[in-house]
Amino acid sequence: MIDDKILYKKFLEGDITAFEDLVFTHKDNLIYFISRYTGDIFIAEDIAQDVFAYVYVYKEKYNFNYSFKTYIYTLGRNKAIDYVRKQSKLKVIPFERDNEILLDEDSLEEKVIKDEEKKLLLDSLKKLKPDYEKAIYLANFEELSYEEISKILGKTLGQTRVLIHRARKALRDVLEKGAGDDER
Repeated sequence: MIDDKILYKKFLEGDITAFEDLVFTHKDNLIYFISRYTGDIFIAEDIAQDVFAYVYVYKEKYNFNYSFKTYIYTLGRNKAIDYVRKQSKLKVIPFERDNEILLDEDSLEEKVIKDEEKKLLLDSLKKLKPDYEKAIYLANFEELSYEEISKILGKTLGQTRVLIHRARKALRDVLEKGAGDDER
């Protein structure tokens, strides 16, 4: 897989297929991320399209000091917040990733265990504050650095570290409370 920055440099040199590769690589996760702000997948798709249109038109604005993913997620976040402000209401939908595909070589027992663990984790994430849920999603599922997360969420690095620490502690508390409920 070619690095995003290499693809972007090719795009700057006029290679449209490099831009298409960037869009194809990042569009689904970007749409999902934006939908966390808008509460509507169709609106999120429109905003993601706006993000890529912005990147296409203003290609020189990209700062190579940041990853391309951080750049588009920041643009997506800002455009989503603008949309929400215009709508003057904020909706947050539950965190779900039902489309994950398990490997074929997993035994039936392993699949059942993974499904149960996934359900427990998703149910627990739904109980967290929206900011905690977003922070854990970006850190653990998107595997972004704290610097990238802070840029996306519009927070300082220190605020991001505290947010993720508190989010993980809250998730741990929810999971432990849930385990305690099962024992009764």
